[in-house]
Amino acid sequence: MAVRCLREMTLLQRALDKQFSKQPRTHHRKIDWRRFLNRPLFAPCFSDAPTYCAGKTVLITGAGGSIGSSLSLLLMGGLARNLVLLDHSEANLRALHRLYRHRNLTLPGVEFIRADVRCKDQLEEVFARYEPHIVFHAAAMKHLVPLESDPFAALENNLLGTLQLLEIAHRSRMECFVNVSTDKAVVPTSILGVSKRLAELLLLAVDSEPRKVSLRLGNVLESAGSVVPLFIQSLENRQPLRITSADASRYFLTLEEAATFLVAAQGLGENSLLLPEMGSPRRIIELAGFLLEEFDCPRSRDCMSFIGLRDGEKSCEQLTYRDEHLEYTTVPEIYRICGGSISDPEQFTDDLEWLLELVNSRETHGLIDVLVRLVPEFEPSPTLLRYVC
Repeated sequence: MAVRCLREMTLLQRALDKQFSKQPRTHHRKIDWRRFLNRPLFAPCFSDAPTYCAGKTVLITGAGGSIGSSLSLLLMGGLARNLVLLDHSEANLRALHRLYRHRNLTLPGVEFIRADVRCKDQLEEVFARYEPHIVFHAAAMKHLVPLESDPFAALENNLLGTLQLLEIAHRSRMECFVNVSTDKAVVPTSILGVSKRLAELLLLAVDSEPRKVSLRLGNVLESAGSVVPLFIQSLENRQPLRITSADASRYFLTLEEAATFLVAAQGLGENSLLLPEMGSPRRIIELAGFLLEEFDCPRSRDCMSFIGLRDGEKSCEQLTYRDEHLEYTTVPEIYRICGGSISDPEQFTDDLEWLLELVNSRETHGLIDVLVRLVPEFEPSPTLLRYVC
């Protein structure tokens, strides 16, 4: 089976080389987000960030997603020896390959691999073939509302996929594992949030090599499925902007900032849970107003529609738990989150094994109980409770 997986990946690589360059390049409107964020962009502070991976083989999971592709494009301009770009979506790989071919780069060497983090055989084959030094783990199910009715999809991808990567990394010569987390992992009210919190705890619980870093990001502007593409689609279709609540606010950063923060975080020398500087939270209604102005759309009483918070959503996000505090690191604008720890590692391991048994068998009975045991702050939504009943 492993040989067949590798053969399929090789055939896909040849097909990508022949076909992807023929696809037209898409264009999108460039938005200066500094005016909305009311702060400078932090990414330029790390102009030397691509050198952090110099001479290394770098694997990026979820490379065709919004954050993964921004990270891939950043490292394509750096000094890494090889980039291994892994995604389960052929369409995402195709789009990423178009951007790569447009750049006409000869270094670093870039490989496009179609594989799924849920498939351990495929992951084993990728690690055996390419022997990555650094892994950026950006593969995840992240669409909050739909996942409330499909909790096993979130747990299989965001937790089980992370665990399988760590198990393989432990047996390899890998140097650093960088996990993409989210502020929704703090006092989670969604299956997305609790699955990402469990991934954070998993990295903290595993004390062996390689070095492990988890970066807690806010809302990434223009990422697929986020509010900005939805607002822009509504503006183009002359439809009102759908806003959950007039009071809803979020911490925002750009795709370029997210990518550069991840690369810079990899340069830190110890296991860490990290938080980038994102400025003050901004209200969603302010974002809507900014985009109406950006697209020269007149404001009127009917230009916005308030739909109320959906199950799993919060009015405001938090960046840290009550028992966590921030410390400076050697990397500007990145803070180490300290104070949070697993009080009983043995109990955590037992409960995690119980959860994984439920996930593997897709058994709903006991699912909420074990999630709350692992993350006591978790508040399951009515939609999730209906799903498991």
